[in-house]
Amino acid sequence: MDFSRLLQLRPPQDAEVLWVETTDKALHFLDGMLMATDGLANVRREYREEGGRKLYKLYVAPGEVEEVLRLLERARRFAPVGEVHVEP
Repeated sequence: MDFSRLLQLRPPQDAEVLWVETTDKALHFLDGMLMATDGLANVRREYREEGGRKLYKLYVAPGEVEEVLRLLERARRFAPVGEVHVEP
């Protein structure tokens, strides 16, 4: 087998990371909503606490942060979504 053409391919970019303030219950809603976007973002159960608030980690496909931010803005009508931080 000749794999020489594979060596010419560029590796995929790393996912971008968002931290989203929400509740445990609302996280399930966000997860379901983002699962319907065919790989746009992946909700993790990993969180960090800041001042009594929970911010959950989302992995976002490269170049799709703006689209995910738009979806989270719309989700605010149905679930508690607070601050969103884009990890540098």
